[in-house]
Amino acid sequence: MTALPWKEVHTFFDYLNLEGSGLAEVSGNCGKAIAVLAKYIPIGRVEACVQAPRNRLRPEGEQETILLYESDPAEKLGEPCSLTIPIADGGQAVQTVRPLAGIEKRFTEEEQETLFLFLREIFHRFSRMQMEALLLRALQTDMSTGVASPEAFLEYVEKKLSEHALKNRSVVMLNIHNFKYVNKLLSYSEGDKVLWEYANKVKSLLNPEDCIARLGGDNFVFITDSARLRFLFQTLGDFHLTYVFRGEQTEFQFGMTAGYGSLDEIQEPTDALAICSVAYQAARHKGAGSVVRFSEEVQQEVMKRQSIISLFKPALSAGEFVVFYQPKVALRDRSICGAEALVRWLHQGQLISPGAFVPILEEEGSICQLDYYVLEKTCQFLRRRIDSGKEPLCISVNFSRRHMEEENLVQKIVTVIDRYGLDHSYLEIELTESEDYQDYEKMMQLVEGLKQNGIGTSMDDFGTGFSSLNLIKKVDMNVIKIDRSFIPLEIDYPEKEKDIVMFCSMVQMMKLLKKKMVVEGVETKSQLKYLEDAGCEVVQGYIFDRPLPENDFVRRLECGYAEVG
Repeated sequence: MTALPWKEVHTFFDYLNLEGSGLAEVSGNCGKAIAVLAKYIPIGRVEACVQAPRNRLRPEGEQETILLYESDPAEKLGEPCSLTIPIADGGQAVQTVRPLAGIEKRFTEEEQETLFLFLREIFHRFSRMQMEALLLRALQTDMSTGVASPEAFLEYVEKKLSEHALKNRSVVMLNIHNFKYVNKLLSYSEGDKVLWEYANKVKSLLNPEDCIARLGGDNFVFITDSARLRFLFQTLGDFHLTYVFRGEQTEFQFGMTAGYGSLDEIQEPTDALAICSVAYQAARHKGAGSVVRFSEEVQQEVMKRQSIISLFKPALSAGEFVVFYQPKVALRDRSICGAEALVRWLHQGQLISPGAFVPILEEEGSICQLDYYVLEKTCQFLRRRIDSGKEPLCISVNFSRRHMEEENLVQKIVTVIDRYGLDHSYLEIELTESEDYQDYEKMMQLVEGLKQNGIGTSMDDFGTGFSSLNLIKKVDMNVIKIDRSFIPLEIDYPEKEKDIVMFCSMVQMMKLLKKKMVVEGVETKSQLKYLEDAGCEVVQGYIFDRPLPENDFVRRLECGYAEVG
């Protein structure tokens, strides 16, 4: 072997350390470096085989063989020698070198030692590139599911957009329905495995050229052909997944809430996320299991909802929310025996109905702040009334079911009332019956905690949900408010007799259970007469008054309702 001059050693490393943007470029640079060695060592062919083990970034593992150098494909080659180097993550790199078939069919010991010395340097170069590629893949992969990250998704959209390859394709954003059941049943680590299974099952339903990414939690986004949407929505709307945990097989059934839109007209990669996000927000508002397609009308509605949310906190600070009071009237003598505090939003001179903002704040979560605000204002009103020498009365304040997840709820309510030195009996917390909330244990704890502090509770809209009787049985509320839909109509209709029987039975049941009862939504004198005959004692409705601003309510307390009925 001819000695390798230092100048050629420098040249070898100059080629080896050239920057390369990908595997082909780095391989080419390595080939040039090996060509320098081939001037002094009879190298015919060099190839590297990289074997990488399975992991979250490589679910199937990887094996790739790369030709680094070949002097002449027509040349005959001698016996190979191999250098195997272990990789830190458990794989290995095998570099195989074959000499030119001259007089000697194999490398000399000196040639082999020199080759292996330089091949190790080539391995380090490839190892660095592999780590860079692995890091890039990590940045482009959601580690919990193995699907693309949001950043990789946007890169995918950008590439397809530049290729004009998004015609007749749609983007879908979905939330898995019922996944919270998995987290209740399994540990978080096991739940992550189920999420991995779900994501990859969905990926398998897509075309190979499609892209799916996880946005966080149990939210995903994917792009596919528009023609496949019906099939995908039907499949994912009732999706069954079998999972084995501790030797037992469990079947999970998942639904979805989704928003989608066409990608035909998008201009920027971020437009894809904007379209499906708007549609998804509309679907979530519509209800679990809904699927909504993006349109200008949908966008306007979502923007209106977002406007309510963004305006809420500044409006609360500015005192734009005003408390009105609707009297509760005792039928025996038409006296005002209480009231319900109801909030209105006075924005830029316009009075906004609760129906326009309460459901939005309920869904978003800000309703809890508004409830405390109303409680505070009601306490201030009662304090002013007592300080002026007037007789106080019991006022009910609505509290959302959202408060059920709140820690120290009873103490927080008590703290507000005590801040104004009020007798606790002057306040009542009103909770609305809800078909999607049946955590009776938390409800019982709240009602019992308030009762121990002398604060009454009432259930609003009784009969409108699916659990009314269970709620009365399990939760000992003081007052039950009967929804207006249970009051039989004045006109004759086929089901009227049945409605009368049900209503009268309900009144008698409440009396036997020793529950106070308030009938809401009473509007006419004939309804009032009917309720009196049925044995109802307290009513609330337009027959007496709409919800009144504070000053009007004070005047009503002075003059009463002797003229009604």
